[in-house]
Amino acid sequence: MPMVLGDAGQPQAVRPRRVVLDAYAFIKGWLIATSLWVGILLIFVAAGYGVAAGRDGTDGGHVWGLLGLVIFYGFGVSLVFAAPLAWVLSYLLRPVRNQKIHIGAFFAVPTLAFWLLGSVLGLGWQPLLLIPWATVGAAAAIGRWAIRRDVLSETSAGPPAA
Repeated sequence: MPMVLGDAGQPQAVRPRRVVLDAYAFIKGWLIATSLWVGILLIFVAAGYGVAAGRDGTDGGHVWGLLGLVIFYGFGVSLVFAAPLAWVLSYLLRPVRNQKIHIGAFFAVPTLAFWLLGSVLGLGWQPLLLIPWATVGAAAAIGRWAIRRDVLSETSAGPPAA
């Protein structure tokens, strides 16, 4: 038998099937997760600062700047940290066919990763801080759930589909 890499030497019938996200599904899931998280954060910032400014009778013009910062940094951090994390996680989960495991992993891994990132950036290591970071994981899990029907299931190392 000739030397082959991985499972390419097995007959196609016994090769493992893999779950693959194409570019459309990946971008769709990222946009859903990020928009959901940034949107909820916008509501909390507007309610927390805007309502207080209105109640005190002070000028609430600074709230617009805060909302712009939330949008800019929310999507920016998501693009720089969350998108590569999601790509690596989806690549590592390719052999797992059960979509529920994917959704659970997309909750747990971003929650812990952003808790670690926030801790390194000086927000603290307290386990109680997992609660706000769990909102990131929940948004990622919802984004992954939203694309569960868009994934491709293909045989690894097989010939391209005709």
